[in-house]
Amino acid sequence: MTKTPSKAPKTRKTSAAAAAPLPLFYRQPALLRFQNHARLSLRRAVDFRFAGRATSLPLVVGEFAAAVRDYPIVFASDEGAMPLAVTGVAAEQNLFVEADGRWRGGSYIPGYVRRYPFIGITAENDGATMLGVDLASDRLADEGEKEADMLFDLRGGATRTSQSAMALCEAYATEHARTLAFVQALKDKRLLVPRSAQVNYADAGRAVVQGFQLVDEAAFRALPAAAVVEFHAKGWLDLIVLHIASQQRWRELVDMSARVRADAAH
Repeated sequence: MTKTPSKAPKTRKTSAAAAAPLPLFYRQPALLRFQNHARLSLRRAVDFRFAGRATSLPLVVGEFAAAVRDYPIVFASDEGAMPLAVTGVAAEQNLFVEADGRWRGGSYIPGYVRRYPFIGITAENDGATMLGVDLASDRLADEGEKEADMLFDLRGGATRTSQSAMALCEAYATEHARTLAFVQALKDKRLLVPRSAQVNYADAGRAVVQGFQLVDEAAFRALPAAAVVEFHAKGWLDLIVLHIASQQRWRELVDMSARVRADAAH
């Protein structure tokens, strides 16, 4: 797969990065090209406020073990049923993004968030991953800003900054493919069921979290022996166990939300 930003705008056809709906957070994704973006740089200061209103974030299977410490892991209610880390129980409130833009100390930062403003764009003709970027991101700057790193060198080659971004996007794409296979197996075995969560606050307030799916534990335990062997060989049993264990994190989310609610009332 391509390891550098593209320098030849006519050599490959790419899938439409801006196809509706746009991926979460991305407003103007585009293939990174030296011809168009030679002066583009990335500000070093990381501000996560772009994710401050996201109450759930995409996860890939390689993140389950780290994410289980902080987030309930659920599955989207749409046809894709992709894994999500729940980050809040009140509308448009990510409990892990601080007022100054930092991520909550000690908490795992999902790869989808760390990857932004970059994104992998798949070439239609050979399936290679190329580096894209959200041109609307506040982290992008023009050449000359002191606290920013260039994305291209003077010859049009990739800098360390864009190489690191490409590596992250490629790794994410690989894990995304593994995630698709896992989710398809869950759907094939009809293990996913719709669920909702109701939050009751001490001040009589209430919030309802809905639009997600969980693995049905009874159906999971009833899997045929052959399916259990297959799931074990592919590491899917471990993922299901982590998913089930992560449901213990709902209590902490509710407590965090209650503290924010109480602080806002004073």
